[in-house]
Amino acid sequence: EVYDMKKVICLTLCALMFAGCSSNSKADIKEGKATYTNDKGEVTTAKVKLKNGDLEEVEIDETAQGKDKSKKALGNDYQMKQASKIGKEWYEQIDFLEKYIEKKGVDSIKLNKEGKAENNDVTSGCTIRIDGFLKAVKEAEKNAK
Repeated sequence: EVYDMKKVICLTLCALMFAGCSSNSKADIKEGKATYTNDKGEVTTAKVKLKNGDLEEVEIDETAQGKDKSKKALGNDYQMKQASKIGKEWYEQIDFLEKYIEKKGVDSIKLNKEGKAENNDVTSGCTIRIDGFLKAVKEAEKNAK
């Protein structure tokens, strides 16, 4: 009987713990947006989602100079792949960068004088100039409400 009582108490405590966890699971989600215009007049838009103060989602896009679509919308038609040292189109490099920032944050990226990443783990998937993108992401994080 004592054993059964201990079992009942243990199961009750476990149930209460889980109930407590699930009722507090409502996360604090904030979203922010910012833009940055580079020296060519291209406008970068960054959108972020913060969950409990931590960066969870990053979305970066940029207007293509002289085009009516963004670089992401242009996809392969942007035609950067041929000029890319790593054989990646613009949207592929940005997708890599977004995922990198989601995992490691903006401040983990070191830039050279040309505004390109110096980190080998970044340059393996993104070799384009990113200084303006990082500024827009940081600003979007500040704007998150």
